[in-house]
Amino acid sequence: MGKTVKLIVAAVVVIALVVVAQPALAGLIAGKAAVAAGTIGIGAKLIAAIAIAAASTLAQRLIMGKPKGIGNSVFERMNITVEPTAPRRIVFGLTAAAADERFHEKIKRDQGGQNPTHLRPYKKGDYFYRVIALASHRINAVKQIYFEDTLSYNGSSAIGKFTKDEGLKVHPVLEGKRNNGFRFGSGGYWTNNSTFTGCAYLCLVHRMDADIYPDGIPTRLTTVVEGCPVYDPRLDSTNGGSGSHRPTDNATWQWTNGGRQIGRNPALALLTYLLGWRVNGKLMWGMGIPASRIDFANFVEYANICEESVTSHYGGTTQRYTCDGIFSTAEAHESILAAITSCMGAAKLVDTGGLYQLVGGVNDLDGPITTFTERDLLGQYEWRPSQAVREYFNIVRGRFTNPSKLYQLEDWGEIETAPLADGIPRTLVLELPAVTRAETAQRIAKQFLIRNHYSGILTATFMPAAFTVQVGSLIRLVLPSEGWAQPGKLFRVIAQEETAEMLFQMTLQEENEAIYAFDLNEVKPLPDDIRPPGYNPEAQEPVEGLTVTSQAVDGANGVRQSQITIRWEEPDAAVGSIAIEVSTDGTIWNEVAARFTASAEEFVFNAPVSGVATQVRARFRMLSGIYGPYSTTTVQAAVGSGVPSFVGYLTDPAVTFAADSNGNIL
Repeated sequence: MGKTVKLIVAAVVVIALVVVAQPALAGLIAGKAAVAAGTIGIGAKLIAAIAIAAASTLAQRLIMGKPKGIGNSVFERMNITVEPTAPRRIVFGLTAAAADERFHEKIKRDQGGQNPTHLRPYKKGDYFYRVIALASHRINAVKQIYFEDTLSYNGSSAIGKFTKDEGLKVHPVLEGKRNNGFRFGSGGYWTNNSTFTGCAYLCLVHRMDADIYPDGIPTRLTTVVEGCPVYDPRLDSTNGGSGSHRPTDNATWQWTNGGRQIGRNPALALLTYLLGWRVNGKLMWGMGIPASRIDFANFVEYANICEESVTSHYGGTTQRYTCDGIFSTAEAHESILAAITSCMGAAKLVDTGGLYQLVGGVNDLDGPITTFTERDLLGQYEWRPSQAVREYFNIVRGRFTNPSKLYQLEDWGEIETAPLADGIPRTLVLELPAVTRAETAQRIAKQFLIRNHYSGILTATFMPAAFTVQVGSLIRLVLPSEGWAQPGKLFRVIAQEETAEMLFQMTLQEENEAIYAFDLNEVKPLPDDIRPPGYNPEAQEPVEGLTVTSQAVDGANGVRQSQITIRWEEPDAAVGSIAIEVSTDGTIWNEVAARFTASAEEFVFNAPVSGVATQVRARFRMLSGIYGPYSTTTVQAAVGSGVPSFVGYLTDPAVTFAADSNGNIL
């Protein structure tokens, strides 16, 4: 990585003010005064002193902190929304996309003849057509679609209960283009020219049938997608890599390459957002940063770090860092950058004079380290070893996006260290909506927690020897006045600005191996899921404890009647009634109770035939109208007397009786 001179505009402004106040120093800054061996002009010392204050303040602005919060897109994607002014959505990685309804129309079967063949209805009835916007860019694939909790699309076709009798048809469009439009619905509104250019969307067709949708068409929709293609400098032959990727042409970007899901790489997602996404040459979202202002070699380094394999507490290995998140154009750039960067632990995005790069977040402390001593400092320096007491914390907790809960937010647990010096526990809430593994979230949280205890900042003006380091470099500083003997205290350069005299105003942040230590034994299990189950309109309950007995009882005129008694356990409140059927041959069943009170737990009826084996089956009818499974048992009917009221069934559809020549039955 070559040496890059970095300029901080804010510091330059400060220096300019000094020039105005001290005209005699103008020539010095212009280079008219030379740096003699071991001596520096008084003007340079004054500039250095003022620049220290500027750099100290500037450092806090340059460093991206923890995520600012969770954007509304994470919550809004859980249900279909109808909002004409909804902002554009950005989807990185493997996660649930947006659910913004942009068009709907109700038509009858004979009105939809202009639709693609696989979307045309063939049964009579009313049909509901919907277009759901997923993302404001090309996506790689639609993997799954859930209505409520029911899997309804498997990546290639509609499946599940809603497909019965043409109840659901699905047509995903990965990117709307001028040449892939088609009429949808009646064709009078969504025409061949309605292409949603540059966006990914779903076309859904519902057959409005109460048997298919007894509770109405679902409004909760979860569409799992492989999101935005990303730019990868490693695949750009014009930028030190090998391949066809180009930073100014998102048509060349990819989500996968050679089996690697580069679209889930946080460093590449961050780089893509910095470059921005364009449609027909216009910036749709992102920052639109010119390629000349990005340190691509630095992003290559971090992309490789993100794809490293690390050992999982649960066995095997997993990718170190991934980014699976959804954002919107209504969110500030700072919030989106912080959310993506947080997927890489305590890494920070810095911009020192217009060159964007990442620093920290990974244990590179065994790399090259440059040592400086007090002889390398010019004038005064400022060392702030700690922050205010209220800014320290020893507990961190928060939420991540759980794929097993259909990409809803869930607590990833809690990480805690030793009590603070003042004995007051303080908690940092660290929300990680773009992280989809609890173990990864805990690793990241541990970095933030320990980093908080190594917050020392040193600002100073360094002599020309500081030319050998740059933002992100590791240095050791030997200052006996601070008690930093050889080999010196370890720092990382987080800001650097060069003056005309080959002096360097630098801001350093202390480093320590403890920040990156994470023992697999430290992994905490997810908190218990104590949320009670919600109402499930498809719930079915089997008949439990089914028993059947038979007895003969005295009836009128001394006739003994064969009866059967059926008993069951009382069901829960979701059951409305019980249906009971009886059969003597196991083929033809006769209903003896259609909707008997299920809470009665007992029902008595006359045996169809006395003295023979009789099968009895029962099932619950839920309050939703859905029947549960049958429970079946057999009983030997008691022997009664007299003529039974029911003796059997005629199973032969054609029965012949003897008759005379006139057709009279004999």
